[in-house]
Amino acid sequence: MANTKNSQAAKIRKQIIAWLQDEDKIEVVSEQRFPGIRGIRAVQLRQMLGEQGYPQTAVMGAVSAAPSIDHRIQKAALKPREVYYYFVADADVKPAKDHPATGPVAKSARPARPGVGLTATPAFTALHTANDQLDQAVDDLLTAAQSQAPLSDLEIDFLTDLATQTAKQSELLQKFATQERIAQLRHH
Repeated sequence: MANTKNSQAAKIRKQIIAWLQDEDKIEVVSEQRFPGIRGIRAVQLRQMLGEQGYPQTAVMGAVSAAPSIDHRIQKAALKPREVYYYFVADADVKPAKDHPATGPVAKSARPARPGVGLTATPAFTALHTANDQLDQAVDDLLTAAQSQAPLSDLEIDFLTDLATQTAKQSELLQKFATQERIAQLRHH
């Protein structure tokens, strides 16, 4: 069973990559926040894959895991509910085999900069990776919630608060990393 699941996930990834390189399918994510990046919304990708006849359960898992398995597939989150996937042809690609045991790999989108300060510590990198995983888990929960609709007020309030807090945390990490880099420039 696991084998057919893996080959299905691989087929889904191939399809995602093909679409992410199709000029007619991709759109500008956000000139302000992600200049030059064009991709496809996660929700739309899932819908397109569903139309191809892939079962919803396979689509969910394969789309969520795609960036950690193939590093050419990257994610850009405008809002917690608005995640885009895009393709990076020259990402240092280490095509992982379909081994779920390897776990998520740190994103290649953040090149390590030799520096000083907190952001240069392995602990900060680990925090960033854990935060990416949390982002993904919240995204998966929101997706799962769509299939559970209608939700109670309590559930909707919980999801809203959780998504908002996670977004704030990501923003805090990003802001701090940027400010620290700027501070380093001042000291040079």
